[in-house]
Amino acid sequence: LPPLWSATPSRWQTLHPSYEYKFWSDDDNRRLIQNHYPWFLPTYDAYPAPIQRADAARYFAVLHHGGIYADMDIMPIRNVDPLLEKMDLSGNEHKEMIVAETYNLGLTNALFASVPNSTILHRFVRELPSHTRPLHGFEMFVPHFAVLLSTGPTRLWIYLNQNSRRDKILTLNPAGWGQCHQCKQHSSKCIPVEGSFFETTKGGSWHKWDTRIMNFIFCHVHFVVWGALCLLGWVGYVYFLEREKSKRRLQQVVSVDTNLDAEHNEGVGRSEDDSRDGKMKEKNMKYYLTKKGWSVFGSSENFVFFARVLILQYRLP
Repeated sequence: LPPLWSATPSRWQTLHPSYEYKFWSDDDNRRLIQNHYPWFLPTYDAYPAPIQRADAARYFAVLHHGGIYADMDIMPIRNVDPLLEKMDLSGNEHKEMIVAETYNLGLTNALFASVPNSTILHRFVRELPSHTRPLHGFEMFVPHFAVLLSTGPTRLWIYLNQNSRRDKILTLNPAGWGQCHQCKQHSSKCIPVEGSFFETTKGGSWHKWDTRIMNFIFCHVHFVVWGALCLLGWVGYVYFLEREKSKRRLQQVVSVDTNLDAEHNEGVGRSEDDSRDGKMKEKNMKYYLTKKGWSVFGSSENFVFFARVLILQYRLP
């Protein structure tokens, strides 16, 4: 285990001496599917990403054994009996699951509990084979969304968010399991609040480049919005500038053609006219090529202005 997570198993065992604690390896996960849910094994083996198999296996483990599942970056800070006993309270007899909420992504599969053989969880795993290609062939271009929509927390959230299923679950708010806001995970302010059952450390070991991009966009909305507006304004300015230059070049060409026609009428030699016409067109083309590159930026003043706007917006909360 990574040093950051090495204390997680002992923390669970110390705070829950009467619980059976099990650390699931990749071999354990596959063995569970093979022995108890063989109908899912072809789908399980066909998942291209290890995190998809890890996501799927957690659902089957809790479905088969019942109990509580938690990622390695989620460590208990007190006994979770009061949390699980909420399902036994009056009015909650029909509840089958407890699912953790996040600040920004709805429900998550990082922490959840269920009764054994939950009907709602059983129906959910039965649907997993139909979501192996959620992006219809474009999974390789955005692997983050492929994971979220096939086996990850978004798939679970979509399934549970329907009214008939939402009535069968209890939710644990982010403060209750010590989850930090996505944009404050590296902040010293991310500490468990009073009454929390868990604390979280840095996770997301499966995250790749597209995850980092999505997190940056989510956490820097001002910067992204102002950047997009500046880019659109810049494109519009360049388009207008190039259109005006094209009009001027067209007028110059028309003027040159008129002068050439007049010289023809006056008896100037055709070879001399062709040479002058070619030189004029060559001159116009050189002017176009030398000016076009800089016109993309408009001017140095425009470039500095847009850069300053982006920097100032980036500093806003």
